[in-house]
Amino acid sequence: MSTSIHEETHANRAAGSVEEFFNQNHSVQVVILQWVDICGIIRTRLLPASRFRNLVRSGGHLDCAPLDTLVPTTAEFIPQLFALFNGKGQIYPDVSSIRTMKHDASGIGNAARCVGTVDFQNTDARLLLDDIDKKAGESRGLKFLVGIELEFCLLVPGTLEAAEPAKPGVAGTLGTLRSKVWPILNEIIVAFGEAGIEVQQVIKEYGTSAYEVALPPLPPIEAVDTYYYAKELIQNVAHKYGILATFYPTPYDGEQGQKSGQHIHISATQTEENKDWNPDDTLAGILSHIPALMALGMCQVDSYERVNIGRMCTGGLVGWGDNNRDMPVRRVTKNHWEIRVNDATSNSYAMVAAIIGAALDSKPLTIANAAGRSTEVEIADVC
Repeated sequence: MSTSIHEETHANRAAGSVEEFFNQNHSVQVVILQWVDICGIIRTRLLPASRFRNLVRSGGHLDCAPLDTLVPTTAEFIPQLFALFNGKGQIYPDVSSIRTMKHDASGIGNAARCVGTVDFQNTDARLLLDDIDKKAGESRGLKFLVGIELEFCLLVPGTLEAAEPAKPGVAGTLGTLRSKVWPILNEIIVAFGEAGIEVQQVIKEYGTSAYEVALPPLPPIEAVDTYYYAKELIQNVAHKYGILATFYPTPYDGEQGQKSGQHIHISATQTEENKDWNPDDTLAGILSHIPALMALGMCQVDSYERVNIGRMCTGGLVGWGDNNRDMPVRRVTKNHWEIRVNDATSNSYAMVAAIIGAALDSKPLTIANAAGRSTEVEIADVC
């Protein structure tokens, strides 16, 4: 099949899919086209629904400049990079990702969100994640599922005052039924369901204003797409009620302040072609790359206030434990791990791609299980 015929066939399938979506969602008038740049910043273009449909029908794209692919989170330019970032790229809508965004901050409810892929000097980590996920299946016989937990604080805008003050701890979820945050959490759960996302659970986290939404296990690309959709949805619903939802890792100063991570659950299963696979070898591969994963998953100075033994965040040493939350990797089951060295400052496409890459670098597991060990001396003995 020639390239032109292949592209035409792909465009026809995409057009059919998007027309089916709009036939089922007549109220959608605006499409929010989003992508995540190399620094983890969500970028956005707004398109009338008619323009979006025509773009998909024609197999077309939007042009983008280098600044659409790289601006640090400090919002400062890096002049040294400009010589390497000439020309322009293309943004292609991935219609498989389109979802309604009815629960917006203003209550208008006529928008949908679609993820874009960026063709510009290999700066789109979403494409890199797709490549390494395919490699895992084709060359290693491994299938990965990913689920991300979103930790966030609900605050009075412009302050660090909790939207609904609660005692520190995780025993106060019942109290939310009689609090100011109940309508927010209620609408968040309903909105996820309407978008076809089955939330695993919503819980009160340890901090006085902290909560968590656990997303379902999904194929890697879909999981990260869903994560960024979820962030937008949570912030929009909170804003609708006059509350700020922040995912920043350390919104409060000091060791006792709430620390928020975006923990990544990843599981692996072998295909018929890889019957000799040992999950412990995969775990060892992940552990061997923890320093690099930290650089990708915790991208700000403030991120590292979460790092230390005894904070129940990321731990302070390279190690793992069965249901030990004071470790960078918590083993949930033999082939299911929680990666805790990640927060909202990361590009989560890059982070998940790196985790899978580390998992494929299998080797014998030489670090002992830190289950049941809590003191610094006990943990150091096995790490």
